[in-house]
Amino acid sequence: MLKLALGYSMSSFFFGLFGVDWEAVDEKIEKLYPAVSSISIDELAQEGQSASRPIVIDVREPAEFAVSHLSAAKNLETSVDMAARFLDKQAPIVVYCSVGYRSAAVAAELELMGYSNVRNLHRSIFEWAEKGYQLLNANGVAAKIHPYNLAWGRIG
Repeated sequence: MLKLALGYSMSSFFFGLFGVDWEAVDEKIEKLYPAVSSISIDELAQEGQSASRPIVIDVREPAEFAVSHLSAAKNLETSVDMAARFLDKQAPIVVYCSVGYRSAAVAAELELMGYSNVRNLHRSIFEWAEKGYQLLNANGVAAKIHPYNLAWGRIG
């Protein structure tokens, strides 16, 4: 697990170490899911304070969610779970994962199911933490992010 530290560029470290950068991730998501709209970290933080805040869905595995998640997030892994829970297909929904790839796939599935106001959180929870926004777990404020895979789990 990686402990968060102020001023520490977590995503730059992850992606620089393993030869991947945010631009490459962004390009892959755009190429595979061109119709999926995105929302920036700062936009979501601002919308989260408004009366019309979106439904925020963490599409990561339950073990990832347990380590840390955005404060308003619900953990639903599949679009089928979401469709069963959220019947209003016009409701604003934001989905996220570790870097935005898995959540972009779920956003695309939701759009195919008729949801019209779905956005993918650009660069997802890793950039949320990098920008210093609060993460929570069952015990309160979280100080870690689940590393997602074995290679990232070897760090720190």
